[in-house]
Amino acid sequence: MQKQEFNGCINILSSRTRCLPISIKSFQDKWNYRYNYPIYVHYFDDIYDNPILQSEILKFTKADVRFISVPYWTPSEIPEEEMFYNRKDLWYVKTGRFGPHRKGFLHMNRFYNNLYGYPNTEFEKYDYIFSFDDESLFLKEVPYNFFEEISRRPEPCGAIKITHPHIKPPHQGNFDCRVGMLDFVVKYMKENNINPSVEFLQNLLVEREDKEKYFHDNLVVADSWVFKTDVFTTSEWKSWSSAVNDSGGIFKYRWGDCELNVLFFLIYYGELPYDFKTVDEGYHDQGGLRYVQDYAPSVKDFNR
Repeated sequence: MQKQEFNGCINILSSRTRCLPISIKSFQDKWNYRYNYPIYVHYFDDIYDNPILQSEILKFTKADVRFISVPYWTPSEIPEEEMFYNRKDLWYVKTGRFGPHRKGFLHMNRFYNNLYGYPNTEFEKYDYIFSFDDESLFLKEVPYNFFEEISRRPEPCGAIKITHPHIKPPHQGNFDCRVGMLDFVVKYMKENNINPSVEFLQNLLVEREDKEKYFHDNLVVADSWVFKTDVFTTSEWKSWSSAVNDSGGIFKYRWGDCELNVLFFLIYYGELPYDFKTVDEGYHDQGGLRYVQDYAPSVKDFNR
């Protein structure tokens, strides 16, 4: 095992108990055995509270896995009828793809928008965080240190998968999970007197009939993040994260970090996150374990 030259940790928010051990073992075997960075498994309710289950996962993965239950709560100011799973006018909801049984996903999105400083977490101890999903599978030896690579870069973060809309056009499910996002971004830039340097954002501030289509056709998305944690201590991030929370977009419209983080970095840094190309180059399959356990189980207390 190599010396940990970078003060980093791994973050997984998990409820897929059948996927998690396989995912962590693939990560440990294909990368983390060289460094043994601590792997924080955060979860809602008591999913991983059982000490026998924890012991079995530790034994199977041979990794430094730390299990932490984190709280969740529904914003009291959002009426129940405005929650995303009640928006029957949207294809994604009315077809049954997102019903009340998936409310935990909304809590997950809020967790990621408030990652640094979220209750019961320890991210303030670290200079770097690498987040990936519990359904992901590492396929072969990753030849570089994610934290070392991002430390050399000017970008404050990177993603192991960047999706460009001209290569993979957005579909109806994407449209339904971005309702109100364009208006929010435009309002945010205007209220904060932001003159964006990126042409894409500049065009959003100009009145045009096809603005909504333009937004979807040009919005790049990213997934599975490697952060320099000092970005979370900036006034820019605090302003953005707070505005997202106040908008209610996460619970009303299922806004996710794949779009929100990209928009933040475009607004304040004028560039996309660094593209590790880990998925494109065959090292990682983001949904490689979905056949083991599909939708993540929801939270136990629906009304909380």
